[in-house]
Amino acid sequence: MENVDDNLVYKNPANKIINSLKKAMRSNLALAVLSGLLTGLSLNFSDISFLAWLSLVPFIYILNKNSLKKVIFYGIFFGLSYYSVAIFWLTKVTILGFIFLLLYLCCFYAIFSVLARYFLDKHFKIITIPCLWVLIEFLKENIWCGFGWANLGYSQYNNFYLIQITDIFGAKFISFLIVLVNVLMWEVLLRFRQGASSQDKSISKNDLRIIGKILLTTIIFLLCFFYSFSRLKQLAAFKAESNNLRVAVVQPNIPQKLKWDHSSALSIEQKLKIMGVETQEDTLVIFPEAAWPYTLKKKNLHQITEFIKSIKRDVIIGAVLWTEGNFYNTALLFDKEANLRDVYRKIKLVPFGEYVPLRRFLNFINVINEIGDMAAGKEITQFSYRNKKKFSVLICFEDIFPLHVLRSSRNNDFLVNITNDAWFGGEPQASQHWGIMTFRAVENRISIIRSSNTGISGWVSFKGEIEKLVINDKDVSVPGIGNFTVTLNKVRSFYNKFGELFPIFCFIFVAFIIIIDKIKKRILTRDWEGD
Repeated sequence: MENVDDNLVYKNPANKIINSLKKAMRSNLALAVLSGLLTGLSLNFSDISFLAWLSLVPFIYILNKNSLKKVIFYGIFFGLSYYSVAIFWLTKVTILGFIFLLLYLCCFYAIFSVLARYFLDKHFKIITIPCLWVLIEFLKENIWCGFGWANLGYSQYNNFYLIQITDIFGAKFISFLIVLVNVLMWEVLLRFRQGASSQDKSISKNDLRIIGKILLTTIIFLLCFFYSFSRLKQLAAFKAESNNLRVAVVQPNIPQKLKWDHSSALSIEQKLKIMGVETQEDTLVIFPEAAWPYTLKKKNLHQITEFIKSIKRDVIIGAVLWTEGNFYNTALLFDKEANLRDVYRKIKLVPFGEYVPLRRFLNFINVINEIGDMAAGKEITQFSYRNKKKFSVLICFEDIFPLHVLRSSRNNDFLVNITNDAWFGGEPQASQHWGIMTFRAVENRISIIRSSNTGISGWVSFKGEIEKLVINDKDVSVPGIGNFTVTLNKVRSFYNKFGELFPIFCFIFVAFIIIIDKIKKRILTRDWEGD
């Protein structure tokens, strides 16, 4: 009878599932996926951004216990789970493009896995592994089209006193700190496990090394916070000397399906006009990316000038411009008399959204926007507002490129970002985009104002202070007007002057460890041959 009961339990489908789950949780693959999921979630919800500080521990654990060939496989699945969670909202625009992007991004984490596995056997891994992560993020931003979205450090954009250090080292330094803590936690847990199985309870050299690494990490964080408090105190003095700028940010919240519907163009224009007139007088009124519902051409330029005259405000507005045989995604500055002061043509275009890379070989693929392939601008435009204040405009996701924002910030008083996040359905994409802009403001010590069709509108100060357009307690995907007084300063940061020095330091450090390791191997080989 007992045997019959045992057979029944064994054949029970529920028990089979539970046993399979238990087995899966013990597997390396499950740990890689779990690590990626937790990391992705830390970027999706600011309330659980603390997950980033421990999410990589399972991944580091499996990298350490497996061969170089196997970790490539686990690195791919870590990357898949990481970005499947962090940028799943891209599926609302293109599922095929999302899949190709995932496969592309996984290559970077396969490379990281191989390199990290090699350095986990070396000294100074608590510094080397974070340096490798920084180099991977740098390459990911700058190779081919570049994709810096969902970099690890961006999860901490609300950590006001931590991110101030980025005005020296850039946002990747926050990624460095996060990976450093994860490596330290892995080493501590590994040492506890070894200590629990050992009969010798005295303090060993390994214990002293762990204590030393804890002290090193503590000192690094203390220095970061000390710098933050002293820097913020210094910036408070700048604020007293700064000029202020009065702006009105318009968020029309036009659904994407209506934006280029010809039958909706007139109603959209009327909505923009009503909202523009409702802004405070004597302000710089900022409309979002491609807000003008018609393709702008010479023959219909009078339409937009009549629109500006009806508002009687200085206006920045996004429009698709047809000129010289090409479409351009542009930002236009008009004064209140409807004189066109200047135009910026977007430089950093969205791959497959605004153009198809390698068009010669991918002629069968169409862009996902309703206009067609767009041409890229060639230079950053410096706008002049009432001949007093200088600024440049970032269109859409141009703010994810640190070096582009760095160049746009120089010799300017502020920046404007106009965007259309209606493609992606609100959160978490809207907050992720806002978090990236927050880092760009602090990195360069320049205030940035955002007008979004949907998403989040408002401004971030050069100190990282945030003020959003809030309507009925909502700050995402709501129509409304935000009137803000923006604080400006003319003093740019160390990072703005010298750029991405920290990835260079990381490369030098990693190269130094490799050289030292090879020298040691040669010495050991000679000693062995001598014996």
